[in-house]
Amino acid sequence: MLRADGGRIIAALAARFRDLDLAEDALAEAYARAVSAWADAPPANPAGWLYRVATRVALDSLRRNAVRQAASLPEPEPEPTVEDLMTAAPLIPDERLRLIFVCCHPAIHPDARAALTLRLVCGLSAQEIARAFLIAEPALLQRLTRAKRKIADAGVPFEVPGPDHWSERLDAVLLTLEVAYAHAHADGAGTGRHAGYAEEMLGITAALAAMLPTESEVQALAATVRFAEARRPARVDSDGMMVPLAEQEPALWSAPLIAEGRRYLAAVLARPLRTRGIQALIHAEWCARASLADIAPWPAILTLY
Repeated sequence: MLRADGGRIIAALAARFRDLDLAEDALAEAYARAVSAWADAPPANPAGWLYRVATRVALDSLRRNAVRQAASLPEPEPEPTVEDLMTAAPLIPDERLRLIFVCCHPAIHPDARAALTLRLVCGLSAQEIARAFLIAEPALLQRLTRAKRKIADAGVPFEVPGPDHWSERLDAVLLTLEVAYAHAHADGAGTGRHAGYAEEMLGITAALAAMLPTESEVQALAATVRFAEARRPARVDSDGMMVPLAEQEPALWSAPLIAEGRRYLAAVLARPLRTRGIQALIHAEWCARASLADIAPWPAILTLY
């Protein structure tokens, strides 16, 4: 749960303080303090506790380093009591879309965009990301450091760009989300330790689709993620073995998610088809099966490919 909330907390801290390293360090310190503070019992709202403590850590760090500017930083907050921290439930603003667009800025090398997003938004460790990209961990750390330095030096704004800049940013964002979603299924079945990130992608793609309702590739990715997630319950058998798609029992699929996927697909079909739209159609063909007795849609799948 904590790792799943980490991306939302990092994004909120980064948007507030405009400093990725500070956001990461503050959350790491909050995690460390939680080990002792939660020794007896966790707070009612663990994520809210972490966000509040990390915010205070970040503010304290800025003051210690004498870089606090009255015009850009909020006024000091009253020191919370232990009871405050254990019961407070502050609203954590969802700034993940803004952070994703920052990570996918044209100033960032394409090789670093997905890695930076996986690190900051999804909370994967450097070791896990290096393994996913088949590179050495020191090389991955250097890549992340260069990317964060580039963001700082270039003054990349922490905001979702306007329509004039979507063409240069949107495809990078979509590709990054696809990589992040694929990592959630690194075990094939999508039931491993990162399975929670697949559910996070449902929320992120929905938010992106709502923000860009006329972008067919955005709607297509939202549809694809839902069709894929709908089939999760049928991906493994009782022995934990993978079940090929053509042999999966459609009765186990999530009808609500398939219905959501079809709604997004309808928006895709209202415009000229592009690559992600065709991919969504392939998923839709499979999800149209009502039972194993139905003939697998191989002719349609072949045509779409």
